[in-house]
Amino acid sequence: MIPRYNRPKIETIWSDENKYRIWTEIECLIAEQLANLRKIPKEAALDIRKKAKFNVKEINAIEKETRHDVIAYINNVSSYIGDSARYFHQGVTSSDIIDTSFSLQLKQTSEIIINQLKKLLTTLKQKSEKYKNTIMIGRSHGIHAEPTTFGLKLASFYEEFKRNKKRLKNAIEEISTCAISGAVGTFANIDPKVEAYVAKKLNLRVEPISTQIIPRDRHAFYFSTLGIIAGSI
Repeated sequence: MIPRYNRPKIETIWSDENKYRIWTEIECLIAEQLANLRKIPKEAALDIRKKAKFNVKEINAIEKETRHDVIAYINNVSSYIGDSARYFHQGVTSSDIIDTSFSLQLKQTSEIIINQLKKLLTTLKQKSEKYKNTIMIGRSHGIHAEPTTFGLKLASFYEEFKRNKKRLKNAIEEISTCAISGAVGTFANIDPKVEAYVAKKLNLRVEPISTQIIPRDRHAFYFSTLGIIAGSI
């Protein structure tokens, strides 16, 4: 996106800084539950929570060598954690972190869009009432037709955006899932209780069946909904 067209709040959500912040929170939660399950030492989980931090520039530099974003991230964070880093990112796969973070970023963005839709609905309702008796030319097949009112036209937009708001809420529900199931989603190296713990802490639902990734039809539904809203605008 050309910077001058970005909305600052949304731009911040999709910044590397915010992405890695979410990744770090997910990793810390994984370590916490692994410690609760006695899979790793409690001290290690506390150490990870206390010391885990990152530097975006350093990650970018490391990625030039590793050619893998998550490995670059892990190497960078591990350098700050120290000895307990051996328990960092234990039992999970890259997509567990990336996809769960993506769900959260979509949710954060959606909160802004929902609030904007609420404001738009309020304005459309007010204007439709204000102009309910304002006569205007109606149109049929792109040409002048019977008279209508500007208020009625705005009222139709109001109803359309009510539907859009409902669609977006459904789309948010669709993408609000968490997958911490390990390589190809088999839980071979991670207890499902870890996924449940992370999902609860992040206010997400557990993905019922994941493979290496959260199923992409969820994202397709979400972005299709944004397309409908854009079309309405």
